[in-house]
Amino acid sequence: MPTQQENRSNKPVRMVAVDMDGTFLNDDKTFDVERFERILTCLSRHGIYFVVASGNTYTKLRQYMHGFEHRDIIYIAENGAYVADDSGELAVHHFATEDLPRVYEILNGMPQFGIVVCTAESSFILENREKTVMNIIRDYFEVQGKPLPQNIDPFAFASMFYPGTERISSYEQVRGVPIKFSLQVTHRDLPDATAQLRRTLPKTVTPLVSGFGAIDLVRAGVNKATGLKDLCERLRITPAQIVAFGDSDNDLEMLSFAGTGVAMAHASDELKTVSQRVIGSNNDGAVLDYLESMLDELDG
Repeated sequence: MPTQQENRSNKPVRMVAVDMDGTFLNDDKTFDVERFERILTCLSRHGIYFVVASGNTYTKLRQYMHGFEHRDIIYIAENGAYVADDSGELAVHHFATEDLPRVYEILNGMPQFGIVVCTAESSFILENREKTVMNIIRDYFEVQGKPLPQNIDPFAFASMFYPGTERISSYEQVRGVPIKFSLQVTHRDLPDATAQLRRTLPKTVTPLVSGFGAIDLVRAGVNKATGLKDLCERLRITPAQIVAFGDSDNDLEMLSFAGTGVAMAHASDELKTVSQRVIGSNNDGAVLDYLESMLDELDG
């Protein structure tokens, strides 16, 4: 059971931040809505903010949290590049425009990638990469041991993860300054592709492995902790008053920044090392278990 002493100070918890995939969500991308409704009500009663922190887009995160509109949930989307609440945009960390030509040049020379360009306005998929995306989809279902759905369309599949995605034929059609490039690659190509990006990208651009076959390119220094820092300044909260949950390498900075970092059982050793607690599985509602215990202690 969590205790206040696990925090790095005696200050009360003021914020809970949760990663989504592999942490808050089950593997089927759902969560116990009724149970969370009770928890969110209790968090609000104690003046504790609930923050969703993910590599997903703001639009996708709002879809996951459908039914909880106007409940003061805050969203750190795009791995920290975009922060918003129900009222709209709070902070944006986009690419430096002078870096974009080099990024485009590198990506044009790496045909193994499916590419989605994300801005604060929308998401855009390159038409000339749709066959590549189809191969990645086949690889995804093969590795998962699942049958490939019939008549699957790569654009429709991408739109499941990037709602409102628009087809473009060139980068010139992107509206707004990119805040993230989401790259998809086959499972077997992921390590080499990540290494190549780290060698060739400008030092001002960082590749983050954020999920199965996905690499997010964000501005250097931008990560989920960036979003938490934005919120600390806005809400006058200290890092010691934050409890953060995660399971992937793109959660490393967030769990290091928070007063209490909580890693999932399947997290990497590196993530567990920077965390104060390790809990169970996302499929068993471990995050909800932790929050209920924390709230029971506050009510006790």
